[in-house]
Amino acid sequence: MSPTFDIFEKEPDGGVRWCGTAATFEHAKDRIRELSASAPGEYIIFSVPSGDKFTIKSDGLLSEPAIS
Repeated sequence: MSPTFDIFEKEPDGGVRWCGTAATFEHAKDRIRELSASAPGEYIIFSVPSGDKFTIKSDGLLSEPAIS
């Protein structure tokens, strides 16, 4: 299965840093949990097929919409 979700970390200056890919939305959320253990903050999951963006905070809360 090819990756269909990109994972980004939101940076303090408003930019984003690419953190990797995941095959499923659940795998992307799991990866964010791993990343936020050492780098708390906000992360974005971007669905390549649909173009949808989801912001996930370190505490696991999902907020929509993400960035435009």
